[in-house]
Amino acid sequence: MKRRLSIVVAAALIGCLLISQGTHSVESASEAVSKTSSEIDPAPVSESGMGSRTEEEASYSSDTRRIVGNGAESSIADQTQEAAPEGMEAVAENEFLVLYVNPDTTEIAVQDKKNNAIWYSNPQDREEDAIATGYNKAKLNVQFELSYFDSSGNSMKYDNYTHSVQNGQFVMEKKDDGLSIVYTLGEVKSDMDAIPKYISEERFQTVILDKIEDPKDKREVEKRFKHDEKNKRYERRDSSFKGVGLSKVTQIFDHIGYNEEQRAIDEEAYGEATAGNVSIEIPLQYQLDGERFTVTIAAENIVYPETLKIQSLSLLPFFGASGLTDEGYTLVPDGSGSLIRFNNGKTYVNPFRTTLYGSDSAISQPMKIQKEVAARLPVFGMKYEDKGFLAVIQKGDAVAAVEADVSGRLNVYNTVNPSFTLHNQEEVTLTNGWRSNTVKRFQAEPFRGDIVVSYGFLGAEEASYSGMAENYRNYLIQQTKLTKLGEEEGVPFYVELVGGIPKRKFFLGIPYNSYEPLTTFDQAESILTQMLDMGIGNIKLRYKGWFNEGINHHLPKSIAVDKKLGGKKGLEELKAYANTNHISLFPDAAFLETGPDADGFKKSKQASRLITGKLAPVYPYRIADFRQDDEQEPGYVVSPKSLPGIMDGFLADYRKLGLNGVSLRDMGSQLNSDFNRSEVIDREEAKGIVVKQLEQVSGTVSEILVEGGNAYTAPYTQHIVNAPITSSGFNITDESVPFFQLVYHGYIHYTGSAWNMAEDQDNTLNFLKALETGAALHYTWFYADSSAIKMTEFDELYSADYRNWIDEAAQKYQELNGVLGDVQAQTMKDHRKLADGIYQTTFEQGKTIVVNYNDRAVIVDGITVEAKNYWVGGESQR
Repeated sequence: MKRRLSIVVAAALIGCLLISQGTHSVESASEAVSKTSSEIDPAPVSESGMGSRTEEEASYSSDTRRIVGNGAESSIADQTQEAAPEGMEAVAENEFLVLYVNPDTTEIAVQDKKNNAIWYSNPQDREEDAIATGYNKAKLNVQFELSYFDSSGNSMKYDNYTHSVQNGQFVMEKKDDGLSIVYTLGEVKSDMDAIPKYISEERFQTVILDKIEDPKDKREVEKRFKHDEKNKRYERRDSSFKGVGLSKVTQIFDHIGYNEEQRAIDEEAYGEATAGNVSIEIPLQYQLDGERFTVTIAAENIVYPETLKIQSLSLLPFFGASGLTDEGYTLVPDGSGSLIRFNNGKTYVNPFRTTLYGSDSAISQPMKIQKEVAARLPVFGMKYEDKGFLAVIQKGDAVAAVEADVSGRLNVYNTVNPSFTLHNQEEVTLTNGWRSNTVKRFQAEPFRGDIVVSYGFLGAEEASYSGMAENYRNYLIQQTKLTKLGEEEGVPFYVELVGGIPKRKFFLGIPYNSYEPLTTFDQAESILTQMLDMGIGNIKLRYKGWFNEGINHHLPKSIAVDKKLGGKKGLEELKAYANTNHISLFPDAAFLETGPDADGFKKSKQASRLITGKLAPVYPYRIADFRQDDEQEPGYVVSPKSLPGIMDGFLADYRKLGLNGVSLRDMGSQLNSDFNRSEVIDREEAKGIVVKQLEQVSGTVSEILVEGGNAYTAPYTQHIVNAPITSSGFNITDESVPFFQLVYHGYIHYTGSAWNMAEDQDNTLNFLKALETGAALHYTWFYADSSAIKMTEFDELYSADYRNWIDEAAQKYQELNGVLGDVQAQTMKDHRKLADGIYQTTFEQGKTIVVNYNDRAVIVDGITVEAKNYWVGGESQR
C-alpha cells in the first residue's frame, strides 16, 4: 500500500488543527471519511516498509477511522432505530437484517430483526478468556486466517488482525446492502523496494546508467549507490533514499524501464531474503441478501507474490462462537450429519475436520486408515437454547472443508467454520545414491474462483437440526428449483443386478481374460417376476455391467451391449417388460474412472495428473494394512476436461436405445481434479463440468439415479443410492443425526448401502434405521451360482446370490411399505432423540414413528415400545 506524501502532510495538518482547537471527539457517522494507512497514518516508513507510530499518532488514527460510502460520505446510523452494539456502526439494513461493523477492529455483527438476536463475528467477552494465551489470545480477534508456504518452503500463518488491522492496513467501503474491506497483510512495500539492494557492476552499467540520458539524473543515481569492488557489485545506500531523493530515483528507474522483472533478476542473483517482506492483499465482502447474510472472497482478486503458496484460508473462525455457560450443539456435515455438544470436554481427541464431497482421487493417497463417511452437503450450523444459524457454502464448496472444535483446548469457545484450499501440495522424495531429500510440490495454478458462505438465522421454534434442515431445504427450493415428489404407489425397492464381470481363466495353463455373465437380461426378468409375485412393488432396477465388457467397462464414449447378456435385443425385451410392469430401469455407467484395460482410453491425453505430474492411478486398498495394492494393475482417473466429449458420445448412442432412466455410478459420489501443469482443473472447475453433464443427461432421460448424493446433483436426480445413513463416528462428535434425510425426504428418493452388502447384515437393525430415516430398501443381487465369483476381484459379492435374500426382502418390504408407503411425498418435519437408543421421527402430516434399538422394552409417554421394535402413531396405529 503506497503512502502518498501530500495526503500524509494534509492529514497531519488537519490533526494538528483539531488538537489545537481542543476537538478530539469522533465525527458523526454522517461525516465519515475513508481510512487507509497511507491517508491517515502520518508515520514515517521504515526500511522494511512498515510504519511505526507514536502513541499520539495511533490515538489520532483510531479516532478518525471511518467508512467510505458509494461515492459520498454516508452512514445508515439514522435509518435503524435499534441501538448498535457497543463500538459498532450500522452499515447496511433491510427488512430482515442489520449489519454492523467496528471500524477500528473490522469485526462485524448481524442482527436478526425477526428474532431480535445479534450474531457476532468474534466473541464479545474474549478479553476474559482465561485459557487462551499468546497467539491463541490474539486469534480471537480475527475474521480470517491464512496458512501458506514461503519461498523457502517454511509453513507460516497470517491473519487479518495481527498482520493487517493492528497496522492499520485496510480500507473499508460501504456497498449496496453491505460492506467491502480490503486487507493488506504483512509488511507493506515502500517505494524503495523498487530499487535493488545489490546489483552487479555489469548490470549497473548496462541496465541502469547506459539508459539514463540526462547527466544530472545519472549523477543522482550514482551517488546513491556504493561500489563494492571486492564483490564487483553496487550496494544501495539506504540512508540516502529519503524524501525528494527517493522520489527522483524511483521516477528515473520507472522512466528507463527498470521493472519488477528486472528487480527479480537482481534479487535472485544475490539471494535477497524477501520472506520477511511478504505482502498479501485480500478483499472481503459482507452483504445482506434478503433473510440471509453472505460473506464473499473473490480468490482471483487475492494479490500475493508468486513465490508464496497459500495453502488454506479459514473464514470467520469465531462466528457465533458459544461459551462455557451456553447449552446447545454444533451441526457438522459428517455423513448423514453429526452433533458436537457444546463443552463436551473432548479436548483429548483431534478437532473435527472433514473435506466436502470426499477425497480427490487426483491427490495421492497411499494409505487410507479410517473409513470416513463422506460429507455430501456443504453446510454447518449452531443451535443455542433459543436461537441458531445454518451456514451454506454456496461457492468454493468443492475446495472447502468444515472445521469445528470444543471449548477448553485453545480457548473457552465452541466453534465451527469453513476453510478453503487454494494450493494443494504433495511431497516428493528425491534420491541420489545413499542420500534422499523430501520436497514439496504445489499445484501449478491456485484456486481462483469465488468463495461465498451464506448464513441463515433461526428463532427459538426453528432452533434444532430439524429446523436447520428445513432452512437448507427452503434454500435449495429457492436457489436450485428443487421440486417435491409426486404421489407414488408405495416405498421404492432398489435392486442392483450385476450383469457381467471380468474373470481370469486358463487354457492349457496359459492365463487369459474372460467375461463372466452373472445376470443375463432373461435372468433379470426372471428375478423381477419373482419379486412381483411376492408382493414387491415400485421396483427401481439398477443394472450394472451391461455394456462394453461388463462392470469395469471400456470408455463409455460409445455403447456396445454385451452379447453374453443377450445383446441389444435382450435389453429391448427387458425394457419392454419393465415398462409393462411399471418398473423403473436404470442401466449403469461410470464416467470419472476407468478400469485397467479400458479400450478407447488414451492415458496420456485423457487421464488426470497428480501434482507431481504423474498419471493419477486408481488402486484397490488392502484390508490388511489399509495401503494401496500397487501390485494390481491400476485404473485411472478421467480428466474432467475429457468428460464432455465422452458424455456426448455416450448420449448419442443411449438415445437410440430409447431408455427413460440412467444410473451415473460415480458422478454423484466422486469429484476429482486434474493437476496437469499445462491446464490445471481444480475441484470447483471440475464440479462445474460435472453439473453441465448432469444438465445434458437430464434433458435426455426422465429419471437419473446417482450414488452418494453430493449436493450439486440434487437439482437433476430423483434417486440416490448408497446415501449416508449414519456418520463416521469421529471421537469428538456426540451423536449421528439424519440431517441428509431431513433435507431430502419428500423431494428425492434415497436409500443407504445394500442391506445384504453391509458390514452388519442384521436386517432388524437395517429395518429400524430405514423407519427412522425414511429410507427405502436396497439389495445387490446376481443370478449365477456364487461359485462364479471365485478367483475374481469381486469377492465382496459373495453374499449377493438373490436366492438367499428374496424371501426375507419381500417380507421386509411389505412391512416397511405398510408404515412408510403413504408418506413418500411428505417431508420429515422433525427428528429427535428421546433417550439412549430411542428416536422419534415425525412426518409432514403428523405420522410419528418411534424406534427402539435397545435390547429391552421402553415406555415413552405411556406407550410401550418393545425391544428392537417400533411404534407408529399419528395417522395410523400399530
